[in-house]
Amino acid sequence: MLKPKVFIENLGVIKKGHLQLNDFTLLCGANNTAKTYIMYSLYSLIDYNFKVNVDFVETIVNQLIEDKVRQYDIQDLVTNNLHNIANGISLGITRHLPNLFATDSSDFEKTRIKLELDNDLILRNIINQGIQHRLSLGNKESDWFFDIQKLVNDTKVTFTMRDTGIPHNLLIELISRSIIKLILSKDTGNCFLLPAERAGLNLFFKELSSIRNRLLHHAKKDDINPLEVLHDILQSRYAEPISDYIQFLNDLKDSKKRKSDYQIQAQYIHQKILNGKYEIDRDGDIYFKPYRSNNKKMPLHFTSSTVKSLFGLVFYLEHLAQPGDYLMIDEPELSLHPDNQRNLARVLAKLVNDGVKVVVSTHSPYFVRELNNLIMFNKYFAQADALRLRYGYESDESLNPEKVSAYLFSNNTINPMEIDPNEGIIAETFDVVIDNLNQSSNDIYYASQEEEHEDAE
Repeated sequence: MLKPKVFIENLGVIKKGHLQLNDFTLLCGANNTAKTYIMYSLYSLIDYNFKVNVDFVETIVNQLIEDKVRQYDIQDLVTNNLHNIANGISLGITRHLPNLFATDSSDFEKTRIKLELDNDLILRNIINQGIQHRLSLGNKESDWFFDIQKLVNDTKVTFTMRDTGIPHNLLIELISRSIIKLILSKDTGNCFLLPAERAGLNLFFKELSSIRNRLLHHAKKDDINPLEVLHDILQSRYAEPISDYIQFLNDLKDSKKRKSDYQIQAQYIHQKILNGKYEIDRDGDIYFKPYRSNNKKMPLHFTSSTVKSLFGLVFYLEHLAQPGDYLMIDEPELSLHPDNQRNLARVLAKLVNDGVKVVVSTHSPYFVRELNNLIMFNKYFAQADALRLRYGYESDESLNPEKVSAYLFSNNTINPMEIDPNEGIIAETFDVVIDNLNQSSNDIYYASQEEEHEDAE
């Protein structure tokens, strides 16, 4: 994804604000400042998990219906329709919000999500790569009905369509989606979001699925209209990131057969934070085996809150993570001791340096302070190696400040936080609280000591 600027109006408590995704994007702020709203919206935007119609595509469809094959200059196509493309994406994501959050559309009547796209960056990125994308109606080679092809370093893009009798509006929607992927050059992999509810979901995902199945079973047994029960189930659906995470858990048996490129980072968490490792049995049940337990494994419900919370991240790193992925974590500090919050910050820095893009929402000053150390280590200075050795930092943990963006959610808006190569992220939101705590502690302590001293006299 080409890191467009995203402008938000009237989403949750946010009246107006904007942000831009980076290799490491940090969201900070007090409770109830709409960080999760923005996190979920970004998740949907990255995955293009919504319908898009772009106006100029209707002309392309009409030409394809008549000619079957059309060739266009991608530079002209993008330059002449960039505003139209941005509007199509913005309208699509805004209309999708009720489904994304599993709530009523009236909650988003005034919401607007707009994109600002860089024409030159899009052109440079797309011209340098070849594309072959085919849409099909079935599994056979002969079932395809729409094809896009572009050679590396060529500005010509060719659209080919078979006459299949597909409705005109559906063609516009499908081709709009394909063209947007083509133009935005979706070179990212998957987007994986770890919700704040992950510890509970890790424990109860099977029960959540079986309850719905039992409702339908009893409806049939008691001669209740299954469609009515299904309607109730759908009405009580979860927000899409939650549903997607539950689906991820239900797919553990199949996913564990795969191996990712990030085994080392998973092993770091095993050794530095968990002191043990996870196992998935043939039924898809999750177990944890501490290194000290003589090979005795424990069911997940019998483990610490830290073990419950980190399962999804470790499994993702072991089996699913690929370069170009977006990893999104809502409150990574959940259930972690401050020392392990620092360790997790180091893991995420390693991932960023190895090609995974990270988006994090946090309340933790320990997590942010550790990021600051990693940013400061990016700059060469004479004692850097000695300090790394003294405090256990590794060379692949430093963070280039140009790869980091940070945003503060406060006063119903989103404000960029300053990132100084010499200091890191200037997180005044935490500094104010810490200074206030220190001041109140000092005042209480010295007042009580003074009174004790007076009583002693």
